[in-house]
Amino acid sequence: MQFLIIVLTISSSSAFIRTRRGLVDLFNISSEYNLAQLIEIVYGLAENTGTRIYCNETKVVPEQEIKFLCGHKGSPLLQDTILNDPRLASKIDVDKPIFFILHGWTDSGTKSWVQESAQNVIQFMDQNVCIVNWARLALFGYLISSFQHVPLVADYMTKFVEYIHDEGIPLSKFTLAGHSLGAQIAGQVGHKLRGQLGTIFGLDPARALFTAPIDRGLATRLDKTDAKYVQMILTSRGLGGVFKGDGHENFYPNGGFSPQLNCVIPVNSDAEFSIQLLCSHLHATELFKNSINPNIVFKARQCSDWITYVSKKCESRKTNRLGPYSDRIGGDFFLRTSAVAPYNV
Repeated sequence: MQFLIIVLTISSSSAFIRTRRGLVDLFNISSEYNLAQLIEIVYGLAENTGTRIYCNETKVVPEQEIKFLCGHKGSPLLQDTILNDPRLASKIDVDKPIFFILHGWTDSGTKSWVQESAQNVIQFMDQNVCIVNWARLALFGYLISSFQHVPLVADYMTKFVEYIHDEGIPLSKFTLAGHSLGAQIAGQVGHKLRGQLGTIFGLDPARALFTAPIDRGLATRLDKTDAKYVQMILTSRGLGGVFKGDGHENFYPNGGFSPQLNCVIPVNSDAEFSIQLLCSHLHATELFKNSINPNIVFKARQCSDWITYVSKKCESRKTNRLGPYSDRIGGDFFLRTSAVAPYNV
């Protein structure tokens, strides 16, 4: 039998969270359990709805809970693909590279950013694409999702990657792009495969329970050893996402901080702060989705930090593109974005 809790909107008069500064400070609390609870509270404030978050479960059957929806230009309608799939040839062209997209906590493979990213990969990159849909497992409490379901999805996905590799696609031709907890799943898959994957894109990788309140280590979180090339895009650093990128290249739109320009609203309550934070955390997915279109360019400049960048002290440094068309020169890159889609300036 499953039990669930309801994440409810909490009024701004709450004794637990009273000011924006207080909410930010709470992200530094030292208890993993309390930090997980805080994440659920912030999500509830931002959503402003009664959102079902499961808190207990029966045994998980990966084959039932984790779906791979795959296709390519010759078969653009994404189809459920399984281990030892007798119809694999109609879903994946083993002569082309393959691109996996992973959603994060409380998200789903049916969301628009996931679906549109997948179609952009097919249209502009002419690669196989697979959406990794672990939606129900992502609806459990943050503690359960992080400690139990992330490694479970990573284990099952590793088996699927090995299966596709055995069918003929070299590991160097695999790309994984994951948001939040999905980025940490991608990192764990890469770690299990000893860094042989070609590319991983970490879209604002989740901070809570991975680098805070303690760093749980390279086996659990995305870092540059997980693939031949790792790019991180940080849009809510130190809050929803990690504070410092640990990829070969790290991109910091608007310094990487919340609120991102398209997420700015007057903040008079904790709910409004939470909306800004969730919007900023998700903004990495929008930037990445748009960057797959080669005509949408997010030009960034190599620099040590945001203050130095805005002070124009890095004007002589190299420029680079955020997303899959990066020059892969390595380093930290800063850029400004627009408040209006497609967000490039």
